[in-house]
Amino acid sequence: MRIYDPFRGKWMEEEIKTPFPSKGLVATSPFVDLHVHVRLNGGEDYDSLEEASLVGGFYKVVIQPNTRPAIDRKEILDEHLKLSKNRKVTFLFTVSPFGSLEAEGERVVGFSTDGIEYDYPTLVETMKKRKKALWFDHSQMYEIDGIFYEGTDFDLPKRPRSSEAVAIARTVLTGIEYGFERFHIQHVTTRYSVEMLSFLKKLARVTCEVTPHHLFFCYEDIKNTNFKINPPLGSPEDRKFLIEAVKKDVIDVLATDHAPHPEKPDDFASAPYGSTSIEIAFSVYYTVLEDLETVIEKMTKVPLGVLGMRESLTEEDLVFIDPDAQFVVDAGKFKSKGKNTMFDGVKLKGKVVAMKLKGRWVMMDGEVLPDQEENDQSERGHLDRSL
Repeated sequence: MRIYDPFRGKWMEEEIKTPFPSKGLVATSPFVDLHVHVRLNGGEDYDSLEEASLVGGFYKVVIQPNTRPAIDRKEILDEHLKLSKNRKVTFLFTVSPFGSLEAEGERVVGFSTDGIEYDYPTLVETMKKRKKALWFDHSQMYEIDGIFYEGTDFDLPKRPRSSEAVAIARTVLTGIEYGFERFHIQHVTTRYSVEMLSFLKKLARVTCEVTPHHLFFCYEDIKNTNFKINPPLGSPEDRKFLIEAVKKDVIDVLATDHAPHPEKPDDFASAPYGSTSIEIAFSVYYTVLEDLETVIEKMTKVPLGVLGMRESLTEEDLVFIDPDAQFVVDAGKFKSKGKNTMFDGVKLKGKVVAMKLKGRWVMMDGEVLPDQEENDQSERGHLDRSL
């Protein structure tokens, strides 16, 4: 079987014992997602999110703090730590910088502003007093109202595409002045942001991510409220810039911004923001980029590096990919409670077909294996590589 080691940038050919035919498959390290939302209170909980993550090939997932209530004080963080412990997937956490928590402690990897509105004076005062840690930033000028970017045909509030780049510069430059050294800019969407990040990377340790939906779609593709996301879809030109920025390593990480909602109303003004893709993220990225090494590295080695973690490829932890599989997305089959995906009905290439963690098979053929079955897979004879 072909194996790609993203930590050494090396291809290998080794025999790996599998309970299914492995011809044509590629094995590599499981994926890391730096940007995921959990809902609780009847929405996406840690059970459904874990299943969705495993189907997508993810073994480490970073939760954003805009839960209800927000992760901005100890008792809320402790509850999430309790609900997410002792699982196959390692759930890591960002905390709101605007509460009483510092970005430290068990499974806490940094601050995040994602989904939390704030103004510039609040940002300044917060950066002055917080202990310096990795700062995840949802870069938005909340002073400007806008569901979509300028250029869309909808008769709804719009924001300038340049506003994201202004917000990125504001956060990074202010953070530098007050002693922050590491910044991770979330879900980059426009050419202005790409160009701004190219400059800011010369001044500080700045990394950034893109999402499956911003790399695959532009605002000309908007069909229904599943396409209502924050930040919005950019222009066709923006999409081309994002793809090139990934190839040129201006964009470092391929994340998901998995934002599940059980259902969305048809009205754009009232529908919540968000789209789901954690179960198909690899497939979307491979379909767009057509470069297996780039996709794997930006879903494994690079996000681990952002978190300050170093790992190596082992036979105990592997994800198995069929790069030639083609399938049509069926949101009704998602393990996630969030069926609100832009990709329903879209044909993709490349598929995660199996995964094992700590030497045990945890997912095969899109199904998460119960604990008692993990070491008894001799009866499974093949993998269905299409939907």
